[in-house]
Amino acid sequence: MATRAVAPQIGILREAVRGRDEPRGAEAQTRWDREGSEGERAALGALDDVSRSVLHTAHEAYIRMDGGGFITDLNPAAEATFGWSRSEAVGRVLGDTIVPERFRRAHLEGLERFLATGDGPVLGRRLELTAVHRDGHELPVEITISATRQTDGHSFHAFLHDITERKRAEQYVATQHAVAAALAEAETVDVAMPGLLQALGDGMGWDVAVHWTADAAGELRFSAIWHQTGLSIAAFERLCREITFAPGAGLPGRVWRDGRPLFIADVAADPDLPRRAVAAEAGLRAAVGLPLLDREGVRGVIEFFACTVRHRELELLEMMSTLGDQVARFIAIMAERQDALAKLERLALTDELTGLANRRAWNEGLLREIACATRLGEPLCVALLDIDEFKRFNDAHGHQAGDEALAQTAGAWRPRLRASDLIARYGGEEFAVAFAARPIEAAFAVVERLRLAMPSGLTCSAGLASRSADESAADLLGRADGALYEAKRAGRDRAVIAA
Repeated sequence: MATRAVAPQIGILREAVRGRDEPRGAEAQTRWDREGSEGERAALGALDDVSRSVLHTAHEAYIRMDGGGFITDLNPAAEATFGWSRSEAVGRVLGDTIVPERFRRAHLEGLERFLATGDGPVLGRRLELTAVHRDGHELPVEITISATRQTDGHSFHAFLHDITERKRAEQYVATQHAVAAALAEAETVDVAMPGLLQALGDGMGWDVAVHWTADAAGELRFSAIWHQTGLSIAAFERLCREITFAPGAGLPGRVWRDGRPLFIADVAADPDLPRRAVAAEAGLRAAVGLPLLDREGVRGVIEFFACTVRHRELELLEMMSTLGDQVARFIAIMAERQDALAKLERLALTDELTGLANRRAWNEGLLREIACATRLGEPLCVALLDIDEFKRFNDAHGHQAGDEALAQTAGAWRPRLRASDLIARYGGEEFAVAFAARPIEAAFAVVERLRLAMPSGLTCSAGLASRSADESAADLLGRADGALYEAKRAGRDRAVIAA
């Protein structure tokens, strides 16, 4: 259904798209006056004052385009939305003015298809599209397009409005849900962090997210990273894993020092970023760093990178800061829970009176010692030590004195063993020790050293066994217990080596 009258305009548009001839300003207007549609100009002049007043006072942006793809009119709301004045915009190619570069070819092909066939699937429908502002930043818009037929071609009328705030609100709520899900599914901070980075980065439109935590030396170290599928950031990730940041150094260090968000429009142009070269090679441009704050200060830093230059948007920073605060609170709660669970675990494996491993910890530890000795081909010895006449001591001095004697015994024995040796309160006044020693005489000397350190004038008897090849934990303990029985029967206050 195309007419011959639109052919010159399409030719101009094709040249503009190819970059050989792009109408701009007064020159473009002159060309429009020379080659444009007389029908369009007549229609524009025929608009009555009421219609013009409605369009130019409307809160919704209005843009008119001719069949050649050139802007022929726009109202003040469109000027405010896209940053172009009417005098600047009229005569420009619409695709070059408000359509993102990656969509311009599709825009041109759709226009040509409609002019050739009359097929316009986007006409009369309310659509959500991405537009571009004069300063280069992209914005989501809701748009409705209609077409009117003139004697020598078509006019296209677009009513649209910026829906950035609505999209941001939807984005924020969706990200909140994703963050909550990532936290709910994880039991530890380390397990939760990759999911958190993905929820925050993907949800708020970033391409890379990195988490940093403070170490004992007072520097920020790499903790976790997430990136969009398809990005080649191996060199950037490797540098992140290797580098550390002192307070004030680089993006993470500056956020850590100041305790507030920091936005960088283009990392390649910031001289204070040690990773700027490798970030630029990876195609990373804009960046933002968020502090994770708790009652004690900055717990860590999350930084985000985008593959495009982005403008500092206060609303976006505020939403991301709020999300960062929520994440920090969740992390603090999770860390406290981890500490509490670790404490409970320690209590579950520790004898409260002596501070030594309890029977449960001994059983688990002995299996590990046997596995380690088997793997390394080293000998393993087990000794059972029992305080002599302890019931008589309790009856004479009271149970409190007996408890103190047990605690003193543990305190005297622990320093006389190596850090790698396993010692436990086996039950009542009985203790168990597992350690590597060769020959058996060296192990016997260790046991004697413990017996001679008994406090409060007490003595003890001991049974010692050296593990034979493939001997089970139960059999090894059984032989040590038999040797202890022999020591008791022989008069106490001695150690016996199991046969």
